[in-house]
Amino acid sequence: MTARQPTAQEREVLAAFVRLEISIPALCEELHGMLNVSFGRQERRLTSHLLPAEPAIRIEMQHIENAMDRHRRGEISTCELSDWAAMLLMNDAYGWEGPDEDKIADLLNRLSAPSLYEKPV
Repeated sequence: MTARQPTAQEREVLAAFVRLEISIPALCEELHGMLNVSFGRQERRLTSHLLPAEPAIRIEMQHIENAMDRHRRGEISTCELSDWAAMLLMNDAYGWEGPDEDKIADLLNRLSAPSLYEKPV
């Protein structure tokens, strides 16, 4: 499969993921094989056949605050929060350059820590 820039529709799907409107499996399905993800407790792998988005799909503090609020309300699990943050870090389609970039990078790194995974019941 040849790498290419994301289409306008694919950019919207990637942006919907940032807003937690779709899950990782739905994201992969909507991108029709252009993104393959294997996230587990021990290892996370992401293979993208999309070139880095130009311009990058912007991550802002409001996205992180929204994700953390949804987690606090029980709308998303700790695993989902951790995987969401890992996807944003690993996928070249996303960027957060700007005034809050250090804070955003720090929060995404802390949220993506595999140690955040919930223990099995």
